[in-house]
Amino acid sequence: MKKVYSASVTPLLADGTLDRAGLKNILQRNVRHGLNGVFILGSMGEWGSFSDDFKENLVAESAAILSGTGTELLVGINATSLALSRQSMNRYRRHAFDSYVFMLPGRTSALDPVKSILAVLDAADRPVFYYHCPPNNGIDLNLDQFDAIMAHPNLKGIKNSASNMWLRRELILLRNDRGHRTLLLEGQEWATDEALIAGYDGMLCGLGALASKVMVAIARAVDQKNFPEAVDHQNTFIRLFHGVYGRKLENVWVGQKYALTRLGLIASPLTLAQEMTALTPQRQAEIEQCLAEYRDALD
Repeated sequence: MKKVYSASVTPLLADGTLDRAGLKNILQRNVRHGLNGVFILGSMGEWGSFSDDFKENLVAESAAILSGTGTELLVGINATSLALSRQSMNRYRRHAFDSYVFMLPGRTSALDPVKSILAVLDAADRPVFYYHCPPNNGIDLNLDQFDAIMAHPNLKGIKNSASNMWLRRELILLRNDRGHRTLLLEGQEWATDEALIAGYDGMLCGLGALASKVMVAIARAVDQKNFPEAVDHQNTFIRLFHGVYGRKLENVWVGQKYALTRLGLIASPLTLAQEMTALTPQRQAEIEQCLAEYRDALD
C-alpha cells in the first residue's frame, strides 16, 4: 500500500511556547485519518527558529502522543552544518521515535555531499530519510550520487522535493535496476497522484497537518487503481493548497496555521518563519472561504 506522511507544522501559543494541546490535536487527527507517519522539525516545522531545548521537548511530546498508535514519528535533524546535525542526532537518540530525516545544509562549505550523507547514515542508530530539496539548499545530487547513498542499509527513504519530473522517473528506474530497497516519497503537493501512479511508494507533504484526509484518499484511490478518483482528490488537494497558501505562496506557514486555528485545532496562527502581517484580512477571508468549501474533505 502507498504510504502517506505529513511534514507537520509546529503549533505555538501566542507567547511563542509550544502549543501542547494543539500538537496533540494535530497528531491524533492525523492518526484518525490513517497517516503512516508524521515528520516534525522539517522546513514546514520551522526547525531553524527554535532552541535546542525547544526542539528536544517537541520530540519528546510528539513521541509520547504517538506512542502505541502505530503511526511513525520522523524527526528532522536539519542544521546549518553537518556537525550540528550530528549533535542533534546524538541529543534526540534517547527518545522513542522511528527515523531521522536529514537535509544537507546550504552551500556554506566545500564538504562532499555524498560523504556528508554517508557520515550521517553511518552514525545513525535508527533508519534515516534523506530530504532532497535543491530549492532549499541549492544541492542537487546526480544519479551516481543517489546510487551511492541508496546502497547504504540505514537509508530508509528519500523525500524528493526537487519539483523535477525527470528525477522522479530516474530514481524509480535506478532503484529497480540496482535492486535498492529505498522508499521513494513525493514531497510536492501538486504532484502526488502522478508520482504514486508512476511507482513512488508514497508522499511526504507539508500540507499534511491540515489535509491529511485528502492525502490518504489520493493514496487509497491509487492503491485501488481508480486513477480518475485519485485525480479528483488531487485537484481538491491543489485547490486547498492555493486557498490556504495563496496563489503566490504568500501564506505557506501562517496560512496553514490560521486554517488550523479556525478549525479549533490549535490556539494561535503564530509562526516564526514568516511575517504575521502576511495574514491580511483579505487572505483570512479567502482561507475561511476555502475551509467552508472543502470542510467535508478536511474532516
